[in-house]
Amino acid sequence: VNVVLWTPDGHRLQTGSQTGEFTLWNGMCFNFETILQAHETAVRAMSWSHNANWLVSGDDKGTIKYWQTSLNNVKIKEKAHKEALRGLTFAPSDLKFASGSDDVTVKIWDFARCYTEQVLTEHGGDVKCLEWHPHKALLASGSKDSLVKLWDVKSGKSVATLQGHKNTVTATRWNKSGRLLLTASRDQLLRVFDTRMNKELRSFKGHEKDITAAIWHPFHDDMFTSASYDGTIMFWLLDLETPQAEIESAHESAVWTMDWHPLGHILCTGSTDNTTKFWCRPRPGDTWKDRNKMAKQDMGPSTIEEVREMGGLSRRPEREHIPGIGRGGKTSF
Repeated sequence: VNVVLWTPDGHRLQTGSQTGEFTLWNGMCFNFETILQAHETAVRAMSWSHNANWLVSGDDKGTIKYWQTSLNNVKIKEKAHKEALRGLTFAPSDLKFASGSDDVTVKIWDFARCYTEQVLTEHGGDVKCLEWHPHKALLASGSKDSLVKLWDVKSGKSVATLQGHKNTVTATRWNKSGRLLLTASRDQLLRVFDTRMNKELRSFKGHEKDITAAIWHPFHDDMFTSASYDGTIMFWLLDLETPQAEIESAHESAVWTMDWHPLGHILCTGSTDNTTKFWCRPRPGDTWKDRNKMAKQDMGPSTIEEVREMGGLSRRPEREHIPGIGRGGKTSF
């Protein structure tokens, strides 16, 4: 599973696979709904427009496709890039979108005409991720050259280069206010930049393998989540350097993608172990938090292990509760 993406209304989850298929899951009952052969090669990127009317997707061949909400394919742009697409992102107005590719370019597209307006070529390696600023004509991209670049979309010029990572940048994510940029890398570090000053605020280390995905919580502006090549998921708060909670072996292998439900109560992850998993906080009345606390304080190792098996979530004693997600169960497919 290369991409997971909630529909804007949160009713369904859509996944893109290595075989080029779209799979739709019911977002409330978590059951399978339909499967569609969307691309001839692996689906690498998907993005919904802000008005929720259009979906764009990209694949290993560099093809971009337009989809209606009914998943009716209305446009195909072949050879949009010379190599695999790695990211797609809409402008706040939905009139334009951007794409990033292993061909070392970022392209700005006119959505209505499916026409390339600008080609941004200042990266020195494959472009692995990109995201449009939530309010401005500003684009952030990360590359195999270990650099994060900020682009003025109107001029097509790079206005800033953010340095610090020592390996491929795998994620660039704006928080909802657009003040902070979260970056992740194969150097096992997460970094948060204040783009008003082009200054790094803090770096975060906790993963033992390459970080493969990262995302901000949709409501809590100081909370973000990351995942790594060994299948671990970690939850962070901006003011604290250590992860506040982690799910060890959440997947059997690399977690390539994650997305929060629009309401922020469910996190979905996709992995090379061919599973899509939904993670949520405990249901009302569940006593997991109390049992977990009691086990840590009063019970022996065997009982702690029993509690961990029930929830699958490992917590360090000094960590705090994370708003929006608890130490509950998961649904796996």
